[in-house]
Amino acid sequence: MRQYELRLSPQGGWFHPFEKRIDRREGVDRVAIHRIRLRPDGLGVMVYELAGEFERVEALVDEELGSLGYWIEEFGDRIFVCSRFVPNETVSELLRVTRDFQVFLDPPLTYVRGGDLKVSLFATEESFQRARSVVPDTVDLTLETKQPFEPEENVFLASLTPKQRRLFETAIELGYYGSPRETTYEEIGREVGIAGGTVGEHLRKIEAKLVDHVVSASVTESPKRRQLQ
Repeated sequence: MRQYELRLSPQGGWFHPFEKRIDRREGVDRVAIHRIRLRPDGLGVMVYELAGEFERVEALVDEELGSLGYWIEEFGDRIFVCSRFVPNETVSELLRVTRDFQVFLDPPLTYVRGGDLKVSLFATEESFQRARSVVPDTVDLTLETKQPFEPEENVFLASLTPKQRRLFETAIELGYYGSPRETTYEEIGREVGIAGGTVGEHLRKIEAKLVDHVVSASVTESPKRRQLQ
């Protein structure tokens, strides 16, 4: 397993028309994508970070995503949006790469100069090369660094007990977090030597730690305002 640092450069400056409309809106800027995935119904789900005046950001989000349902919160000078969205072909192809080739994103995906995305991911060399070969032609991929994956250096993984870490990594390797799911509690339990009936309970505790880690790393102040749709 290795960690790869990439730069993804969309031809034309945007991966999705939503980004283009953000860039054309005065007082609103793209910052990062903290979570993004495809749903079985073909829609996408994302946690997006924007910057600017909250009222301007809120107006844009409501105009663009209001019909799909969203929440928006302001934490200090950071604004987070969680919403469903309609993926275009480029975004769909990129997300299918992570789903089909056992490539695991390490968020956030950060916007840099020119609308490029700086992306960190984990994969075997074979999986990475297979995934790289099917990146859509509308996106240029630049490999910036490659290094061995050392779980102890990952803050979240280091917070787990050895048994929790083994269970979590086994669940990932067997495809528990794939879409569609590729394994069962019983299969995971056999690999790690615990009863299948308790695997779900253990994974939920691990996932709760993951949520706490993500929130504490991304949000340092209480929300000032919240809009629920």
